[in-house]
Amino acid sequence: MRIRRILLALIIISVFIWNGSVNALAMNTGFSIEKMEHSKQENFLSNIDLRLVTEEPEISSIECFDVNHNELVAVGSKNLSKRIVSVYAPDGKFKYGYTFECDGDFGIEWDDNNIIIYFVRSDVAALFDELGNNLEMQTIQDTMDNDSYWNHFVFSKQRTINGNKYTMRNNGLLYFFSSSYSQLIKTDTQGDVKIIYDNSVAYTIEFIIKVIGVILFVALVVFIVVFQFFKRRKK
Repeated sequence: MRIRRILLALIIISVFIWNGSVNALAMNTGFSIEKMEHSKQENFLSNIDLRLVTEEPEISSIECFDVNHNELVAVGSKNLSKRIVSVYAPDGKFKYGYTFECDGDFGIEWDDNNIIIYFVRSDVAALFDELGNNLEMQTIQDTMDNDSYWNHFVFSKQRTINGNKYTMRNNGLLYFFSSSYSQLIKTDTQGDVKIIYDNSVAYTIEFIIKVIGVILFVALVVFIVVFQFFKRRKK
């Protein structure tokens, strides 16, 4: 009888420990999420090929960002097919980052000192630590509240942490139609502004090249149409 009581007590304790472990690992996100099959998780991780970066990647236009309670800044950017998350200390010094493959847009959010990467097309939320280890992966539900969270938080261009305001911005009319940003600035409680991340020069060059490419394409189309018009007219 005594042995049974001991075994029962051990089982109850194990259940409480297990539940505590599960709750401790649950990611903190504003999205409504649901469990994702383990096989799908493994397949997804293989496809994105996330790698840890210890040297600062090439500065690119800003797609998204977030700031945690310690004012570590995570900046999301992209370079061709590669997606990049770069983490900076409050003084602007690069700490670490990730590179990964992703079709479409992505967003990021701090969960304490870990980072959640949100994959828009796949509706996946994946939690990673500072060593690039995947701690958890869940499916983002298709709900109106989640749509609102995408628009009003994940892709918001502004965060306020400890009274300091962090803002993504562009300078000049060149960026009027752009969906990404060239700078991330910090405005402290005294109103002083500090640039945390700046891609203005490269961004301007990239934008001008794209505009020239569009103009040349339109000019080529117009030339072909006019040429065909006069060719048929001669006949």
